[in-house]
Order: sequence, then structure tokens, then C-alpha cells
Amino acid sequence: MLRRRRRRNSALGWGAATVGLALALGLGGFLYLGREAPAPVPVAAAPPVADAPPVLRLPLDHAPPPRAAGAPRAAPPLLREAEIAAHRPQRPTLLRLVENPRIFVLDFPDLASQGAALNRIAALVEKAATPRDRVLTEAELAAVLARSGERADSYYYGHDYRGADLARFFALAARDGIALNASEQWVAGQLAAARHAEPSGEIALISIVAPGGAVDEAARRTTLRHEIGHGHDFTLPFYAAHVRRVWAERLAESERAGFRAFLAREGYDTRNADLMAGEMQAYLLFTPDARFFDPRMAGLTAPQAENLRAMLRDGGTFQGLPLDPADR
Repeated sequence: MLRRRRRRNSALGWGAATVGLALALGLGGFLYLGREAPAPVPVAAAPPVADAPPVLRLPLDHAPPPRAAGAPRAAPPLLREAEIAAHRPQRPTLLRLVENPRIFVLDFPDLASQGAALNRIAALVEKAATPRDRVLTEAELAAVLARSGERADSYYYGHDYRGADLARFFALAARDGIALNASEQWVAGQLAAARHAEPSGEIALISIVAPGGAVDEAARRTTLRHEIGHGHDFTLPFYAAHVRRVWAERLAESERAGFRAFLAREGYDTRNADLMAGEMQAYLLFTPDARFFDPRMAGLTAPQAENLRAMLRDGGTFQGLPLDPADR
């Protein structure tokens, strides 16, 4: 996820380029509710998604997303990365990436509409201190934001989720009778459409917003690139396995500690090693804009960062092309 820098100890405002301060990528994270998390509630088991890559399986079972009744939806437009970056949505729109068709893009006209659709999913999936076993009510999310000093429209600048993450969100909401808002219902429909287009294996749904306000053209391109990095990680098992080997076996413990400290400042759940590895590769390979990431934010020297990038690129190809867009 890509998040805006905050004018506090750990971050700067959007336009600041000062390094050493953490820049939060709103691609996913969690915040405690100021009280003990509720005791885990068993989730009814359901069949796993067919052919889902084992390396990417979630620890909890999940049910399929709710499917809207009515006529079948048209297939989402298949566009290249540059075409998606140039797209200007007038309303929330589902797109599909040519370079990896398992990646679907939720393109929003502004940060407010993105937040309404995806913030409660972010709270469930990766924010550092929100519950993992249930969906927050709208009031609980508002309280989380108030306590953390964050705003709903800048919780993340972009989001990224596995299809299984979204399916679990909708299953837990249905289990507990948590009402979905209209924007979340729209996301459920887009998940169903993406699953119809790609019925087997894992898929990724990522999000970006149109330029405007705090989001300029370069920020949209950077957010898209960062989120595509997560999409590759979610949908290409061989690459995901390579990333996790690099994280566990090739990084020095001091380098892992530097990334954990950086991601902790951005609100990520640092206990989740899978999340840490995924964010490492997205920041190192897919976030070229120094406003969003500089290696010094993770305690790395420039030579250290280049060494880690070389390790990641060594196993980062897809259909003969390097995954790092900067190498194309």
C-alpha cells in the first residue's frame, strides 16, 4: 500500500522530499483500537480457491465473495501499464493489466471514493493493531482514524489485496452481520467480475486514484507501479518464493530490522513476515520516486540497496520481461 507522509515524527507532508523520515505507502497496514482485541471467533470453513498457489495461501479459510444478481458484467478493459496511468476515471472503474492479466486495477476518481471502498479492508488485512478476526464497524474505523490522527481519504494512496483477502473480508462481514456500504458492495461486484475473468489461481486487486489535490501525475504513476509490484508478488508463485528466500536467507538481520522499523513507523503489522517481504520488494524494485521511498528510510546505504535490488532482480522475470519496470 502507498500512504501519505504525515507531518509528525515519522513522516512529512506530500510535497516534502526530506529523507530519513518514513513515507507510508497505502498499499496495506493496521492500528490498535485502544482496547484488547476480541477473542478469536471461528470462521466457518469453506473450500479454498481452486489452484491457488500454495505459497500465497492465507492461514484462515475463506468463503467466495457475494455475487450480485443480474446480467453478466462486461469484461474489464485490458490495458498496458502506461495506458492505465493515462486513464482518467469519472467513476470507479475496473481495469486489467496486459503485462500480467491476473492483476486487476480499481481506478477511483479521488481519494475519498477509494477510502470509502477499501479502508475497512485495509484495517482487516494489514494495519498494525486492528483485529484480524473480524470486520470493523464504520464507527470503529472512524474511532481508529481519530486516535491515530489520520484521515479516511489518505489512509492509503493506493491499496493492494489478493483475491483471497477480499473474499475473506466479505465472508467475515456476512458472518457477523456487518453492513457493507455502497462502495464496498461495488468492490464485491468487481471481485466477482475479476473471478469470472480469471476463475482459477490467485488474482490481485490493486487501486489507484486520479490526479487531483495531493495526488499529482507522478504520484499516480508511482502508486500504480508500486501496486503492480504487489500484484506480481501475489500472483506469480515462483517470484513470491524467490522474494521470501531473499528476505529470510539473503538479507542480514540488521537489514531486516531496518525494514521492520521503517514499516512499523508506517503502521504495518511487523509480526507478519510475509507482509514484510512483500513490502520490501515493492519499495526496493517498484518505488523509484524518492518522495515515497529512499533507502535511508530503512537504514540502508545506497550500495546496500543496490545489492538487495540485484538479488531480487535475479529471480524477477515474467514471460521473458524483467518485473522491475525501470529495466524495461
